[in-house]
Amino acid sequence: MSLSPPTVRPSLLTAAVCCVLFACTVLLFSRGLSYDFSNYDDPAFVTNNVHVQAGFTKESLAWAFTGQADYWHPLTWLSHMLDWQLWRDNAGGHHLTSVLWHALNAVLAFLVLRRLTGAPWTSAFAAALFAWHPLRVESVVWITERKDVMSGCFFLLTLWAFAAYAQRRDAHSGRSLRPSQTDPHAVPAEAHLGAPSIPSAPARPWPFYLLTLGLFLAGLMCKPMLVTLPGVLFLLNVWPLRRLDLSVLDRAMWRRTGQLLLEQVPLLALSLAIATVTVLMQQTQGAFVLDLPFGARLGNAVVSIARYLGKFLWPANLTVCYPHPGHWPWLVIMGATALVVVVTAVAWWQRRARPWVLVGWAGFLVALLPALGLIQVGFQAMADRYTYAPILLLQLALLWTLAPLLAARPFARKTAAVTAVAVLLGGAIRTWEQQAVWRDPTTLFRHALAVTERNEVGHALLAYTLATQSELEEAAIHSRRALELNPRNRTALFTLASVLERQGHAGDAAELYRRVLELNPKDSDTEYRLGLLLLRQRDPGAQQHLHAVGQRHPELVQQRIAEGMDHTLHGRAHLGLAQFEVALALNPDEPAAHFGAGLALAQLDRDDDAITAHRNALRLRADYPEAHTELGLLLLSRGEPAEAETHFRAALRSAPELATAHLGLARAAEQLGRADEATASFTRAVELAPDSPLVQRTAAQAFARRQQFAAAVEHYQRAIELQPQDAALRAELGYALILSGRRADGIAAWKAALALDPTLPGLRERLDRLERTEAR
Repeated sequence: MSLSPPTVRPSLLTAAVCCVLFACTVLLFSRGLSYDFSNYDDPAFVTNNVHVQAGFTKESLAWAFTGQADYWHPLTWLSHMLDWQLWRDNAGGHHLTSVLWHALNAVLAFLVLRRLTGAPWTSAFAAALFAWHPLRVESVVWITERKDVMSGCFFLLTLWAFAAYAQRRDAHSGRSLRPSQTDPHAVPAEAHLGAPSIPSAPARPWPFYLLTLGLFLAGLMCKPMLVTLPGVLFLLNVWPLRRLDLSVLDRAMWRRTGQLLLEQVPLLALSLAIATVTVLMQQTQGAFVLDLPFGARLGNAVVSIARYLGKFLWPANLTVCYPHPGHWPWLVIMGATALVVVVTAVAWWQRRARPWVLVGWAGFLVALLPALGLIQVGFQAMADRYTYAPILLLQLALLWTLAPLLAARPFARKTAAVTAVAVLLGGAIRTWEQQAVWRDPTTLFRHALAVTERNEVGHALLAYTLATQSELEEAAIHSRRALELNPRNRTALFTLASVLERQGHAGDAAELYRRVLELNPKDSDTEYRLGLLLLRQRDPGAQQHLHAVGQRHPELVQQRIAEGMDHTLHGRAHLGLAQFEVALALNPDEPAAHFGAGLALAQLDRDDDAITAHRNALRLRADYPEAHTELGLLLLSRGEPAEAETHFRAALRSAPELATAHLGLARAAEQLGRADEATASFTRAVELAPDSPLVQRTAAQAFARRQQFAAAVEHYQRAIELQPQDAALRAELGYALILSGRRADGIAAWKAALALDPTLPGLRERLDRLERTEAR
């Protein structure tokens, strides 16, 4: 691990190491750039998240800091928002962002470790091992885990800032941080890579303390798992900062310990605040899915530590979901406990000769503590992603112990270099292979089942994936297998319910949806699906469920309205009406949903129901100009121009430049016999919307009714310019041309209309008669 100093300027060599780390990390993880989004949490974080997709709006920014989620991580949300602004639904761009964060962390790991320890080549190896280890795949390739790579970055920057603060603080008080040749805590001498030296005139320490606080807060705003980072910073005082000597447990040591603990109080206050917020949010979101006694959770925590050590040393059978056994056998717990106790005892025994062992081991445990499941969140016994930052501290204990042993003789140094290359190459190969597991959700979950046993979560997630791919039979098989292992598995219950619903077993599906809601009454997805199912069955209970969901997720109402409008405006009124009915079930007091339903009902020739819908919209919002206008048009069609006129005028009071309201007012005035007023309103409508085919056509029809055919032709021609594929419009133009005396042009217009639509009623016969007349 220690090489002979190369004949290169230190600053250039440092830059070269940084470039190699960054480039090789990007290259290694480039395999995942072609992968799509996962269906595992990516929809909630990105692909179905309307706040993320809205970008940096005032509302979305507020949601990032105050919205409901499992964790409070506003900076992570902002990162996803920026990605969506840049890449939209191109998953490769989102993957690239995560890869670049991780590559940056590889460089930071090298610089920070070198800064702390003064061991450049060991630091370079440690950074490469960290960056290229297969345990990193989950954090980098899974877009949802952006919070890992971002929090890891601020974890490293916080270490750097605290070291800078401690250096300056102790320089001010007369303490020296430079290791001496006789200092037992000093690292072995290695090739110099331009590590920073202590300034002769020390800068003020407090700006660096404030910087430490700020970077720590930023890390917490990416992922709350960093709440125990103050404990890691305290351990750095033992080594390599050498501000606390544990070799002699005397009164001076305890007094010094108290002084150094006081430095951590502001950091601990931040940790306590974020930890409290996180627990409350997880309670609200129903994240505590496993109801286990503390003894079982403690047993799993100890076993997980041993398993993490094993995965680090031999990264085989890595998976996205490690099943929680509930209760480990006592023999397994005793073995894991013995391992942890022995390593801890050795670390304490070596606290004077090799303090990095104690600091690295204890720091690893402290950093890992929030993810050990003592407060069980989620279903997993452990997860690869939880090792992202803690593993650096484990490497500190291991590599800085091996480095001096291997540097003792020239032959050992050469062997160490060859071994280091082999380890990194082997890790990189495994990392490249492990990424293939993530190429699609089906592969991911089938792999989980292949490398684990009795994995109810793996079965449930595979079932969900298969159901989305319409492989219903296999999805039902895996759902039932998951429920055999755990009858309370909500994902399996939900998936089986959706499969049964699609197979036509509505009653059984509804019962399973209700079982999910019994386990988690705030599961909006399940309550939404149950409400939709009951709505299709015209069950009165649908309103209760959908209204509850609408109160929690008002964005769903707007989504349904938008879909309904899209269907209605493209002539699919029956589909549009179905969307508006759902929107009204979600929120009966949403005027836009009533208005949309009125539009769809009018297209379906259900004028009475359409009028009722528009009146409901106006009851909820009296100054709704579009609803006034559409209601007025319906009243006109029923021969009630006087009442229609009142609605058109009400619309124009709210929206004076609404062309359709002027158009309606013109038609009402025309029916009421006020020709001059009608002409003025038609003219105003055309001025306001000269590019509206509807306005041009309606004006043309009005002029034609008054036998002002030249004006009618002018407006028809403009309408055709805007809507050239409308056969009926060309037929109307033909009539106006013929009645104005331009028979040849009228015949040409009719022929063009029939070319677009040969089935226009009666037009072919009229054209034939007119042509015979012209021939005579």
